[in-house]
Amino acid sequence: MTPRERFKAVIHFRKPDELPWCELLEDETVMRWIDEGLPLNTLLTPEWVFKEGGPLTTFASLKINAYPYFGCQNLFNGCSVPIDLGPIPRYTHRILREDARYQERLTSLGATIRRSKHAKYTVYSMPMFVEFPVKDRKTWEECQNRLDPETPGRYPKEWQDEAYAKVFENYQAGPTNMWVSGFYGFGAQLMGIPAFITGFYRDPELMREMASHWEHYTLEIIRDAVETLKDRIDFVFWWEDLAEKHGPNISPKIYKEFFLPHYKNVTALLKKNGIDRIMMDSDGNTNALLDMVIEAGITGHWPLEANSGMDALTLRKKYGERLFLAGNLDKRELMKGGEAMRIEVSSKLPTLKESGGYIPTMDHGVPSEFSLKNFMEYAEYMKKQLPY
Repeated sequence: MTPRERFKAVIHFRKPDELPWCELLEDETVMRWIDEGLPLNTLLTPEWVFKEGGPLTTFASLKINAYPYFGCQNLFNGCSVPIDLGPIPRYTHRILREDARYQERLTSLGATIRRSKHAKYTVYSMPMFVEFPVKDRKTWEECQNRLDPETPGRYPKEWQDEAYAKVFENYQAGPTNMWVSGFYGFGAQLMGIPAFITGFYRDPELMREMASHWEHYTLEIIRDAVETLKDRIDFVFWWEDLAEKHGPNISPKIYKEFFLPHYKNVTALLKKNGIDRIMMDSDGNTNALLDMVIEAGITGHWPLEANSGMDALTLRKKYGERLFLAGNLDKRELMKGGEAMRIEVSSKLPTLKESGGYIPTMDHGVPSEFSLKNFMEYAEYMKKQLPY
């Protein structure tokens, strides 16, 4: 079977020849491993790029790709629908201020973030969010000007329905996918979590307007791709991040009142066109919302953080084939190597493998603290578990 065929089989609860093992290798983690002896010359992959604004030619750009070396796939890579759901025009990403310890930047989404200049790891860490673009109705109306689904540039200049349909049909190196941001995720990005979650009580009408706009905006942008590519899109990656360690940031009541109808309208378009594998990405403990998440049309969940009390075995017993799963291998135990690593894998993978609908991967990206020696040990042990 090809990598794509394996992935599709698993998320549809069919048995492949072997499980697809997926991870998310953070760049800083790979750089650490190179320092620890990972041979750089085996990781370089040429990528032919057209130089815009230059002569009518292409040139080779070398990219670092560590996945083949270890025998795993990038959970997020593959053939993705090239649509732009972000603000257009972007906010100008620039340094706003800095001193000896910190640097503050304006991001392309309009938030001001602060980072330490002396942090050991900068990518696998959260910045401090200082300010967000939406603070009230006035600033939301200003932001809406950048969230117009009719703005040119949402699709590539070379978008041609038949050509892209052929590419998506023939691609076999991994799953094809489409990314969207959910109704919680988009609001939290624009307002910040404290202002957003209190907004449901302070200004519920504004929250309803924002959710309604995001539904319209999402539907109008994805419609052409969805109706053209149909089930050539293997799954939709639905980003939310609506929970913390001890539970969701919103109640089931808020989810039902403000989000559920909009979710159903978007997932209805997807399912009408044969796209019924929709995976929610949310860190934290999402248990209190999962019944309603499934009602909304979500059919998969990642990363199932073990540190937040998520348990893939319990979810499988409760939801059966209503929810395919990815993740839940506790990165804290895997990093220890040796017996701790083997116990973590063997306590979950065999049962989930037999029940079907499970993509083995740790419960989020591979952290920078994970040593090369221990990851190689984990990789060799994991690959022995994959064949049926």
